[in-house]
This record gives sequence, structure tokens and C-alpha cells, in this order.
Amino acid sequence: MNLFIIDFFTTREWASITLIVLFVLLSSRARSVRGSISQVVKAFLHWKILLPIICAQIYLSIFAYTLYKYGLWNTTILRETIFFLFYTSIALILKYNNNDDRITSIKGIIEDTVKATLIIEFYLNIHTFSYGVELIIQFLLTFLYLGAYNKRDTKDLAKTYSCTQILFYGLSISLLVYSIYMFIGEWKENFTSQTVISLLFPIVATIAYWPFLYLFSVIKAYEEWFVRMSFASNKEEYGFRKNQVFKACGINLSLVHFVSKDFHVYIPQTQEQFVDDLNKSVEKYKTKKI
Repeated sequence: MNLFIIDFFTTREWASITLIVLFVLLSSRARSVRGSISQVVKAFLHWKILLPIICAQIYLSIFAYTLYKYGLWNTTILRETIFFLFYTSIALILKYNNNDDRITSIKGIIEDTVKATLIIEFYLNIHTFSYGVELIIQFLLTFLYLGAYNKRDTKDLAKTYSCTQILFYGLSISLLVYSIYMFIGEWKENFTSQTVISLLFPIVATIAYWPFLYLFSVIKAYEEWFVRMSFASNKEEYGFRKNQVFKACGINLSLVHFVSKDFHVYIPQTQEQFVDDLNKSVEKYKTKKI
């Protein structure tokens, strides 16, 4: 069992696990850091953040089970599945949580699919180094990344920021080029049917994940709109106005965004005025699209 666990993870993954454990142990020694981590964990465990993530895990688990039932999934891509479930899917939710418009863009979907595939393949399947080398590389990349993207306004720190950014990109590109070179040099051993399956899985999974992300973005857009609407509506009118908005916008995310910004709600509006103004805003969107 112990040998199975050791062999299941690559040296790159073991290096990541080691650094995470060290970070947790070292940070837990400082009271202020413990307090900060505790606040982050509490914020992450808030139901508005946790519920979409749990729903995403259930959705993707059903997707993987469906592939399994049709003989399109097996345990040989278990690592890719776990990585997608607990890293890529959560990262995409957090990303679209801050940028809903990207989910309606075909270009954005393709870019995210390619990125997810490249990250998973680089992390799991492209040439790995020895444990010690991987540990040093990942420590350096983490250190340089924090320096490169922790920008400051002062001139002295701005120079440090630029230097660490150059070093980070230089090291990342060098590692990628070398790994690809080693992969090509051993293409007969590396390019197998298993490699093709592991390469296709994140592509298919990201495409299958898109409907969930789109629905998540629609729900979030409605929620933000209805919160604003509740402050400008009487309790008696609030339910009526929500129903009219659903009928007018449906699950068209672009329309929801446009109308929520263009359409102004105020308490003295009659039901007829509200519906008329809402329809005018919808027609304005359609005219703009044409």
C-alpha cells in the first residue's frame, strides 16, 4: 500500500506536497499568521463560496461516472481527474466569479481549455526531475512568483518587482523548453495511447464543465441584480418584478448584464411602468446586438 502511494505521485507532486506541508507547519507557529489563515479558511467555508464548489464536484463526478459507464474513463487517468476536480474546476469558478463576461466568449472558452490542458499535462505528464531538483525548482518558482506579482508603488521596490518578474518568466520558459525537448527525445516511450487519453481528458472535461460555469454565472448575475433591486422595491412589488425580469432575460447572461446596468428600478414605479421600461431596455439590447 505504501509503495502504491509513493509510486502514484510523481516527484513533482511529492515536492508540491512537501512545500505545502512545510508552509502550513511554519505559518502555524506565528499567531498573526494563524489568525490570517483562520480568516481565509472561514471566508472560504462561507456557504456562498462552498456551495458552488460542492455542486461543481458533484457535476464533474457525474460526468466522470458517465464516461466510466460508457468505457471512456478508467483509473489510468485518475490523477488527471483528481487534479481537474480539486484544482482546475475551483480555479475556473473563482475566475468566472470575477469575470462573468468571459464565459460568453468562445475565444475565452478555448483559451481556458488550452490553459487547463497545458497546466495539467505539464504538471502530471511532461518530464520530471529528481525529488531534490523538483523541490528547489518549485521553491524558486513560488518565491519568484510572489515577488513578481506583489507589486509596490515605490521606485526601489518597482525595480525588484521587474527583476523578479523577468527571473520568474525566464525560469518558467527554460523549464518548459527543456521539458518539451526531453519529451520529444523520448517520444516513443512518451507518446502512447495513455498519453493521448490523458491529453484529451482535460479538454473534454473543460468543455463539459462550461454549461455549469455558465449557469453559475447567470445565477450570480441575477443574485447581484436582485440585491440591488430589493433596496428600490416594496415587499409587495419585489416578487412581481423578479418574475418579470426572469421572463424578459431568461438565461441570456449578456442580456442580464446589459439590462441590470441599463434598466433603473425605483419604488414609485407602477407595474405597467416597470414592465414597459424593462421591455424598452431589452429592445435596446437587441438593437445594439444587431
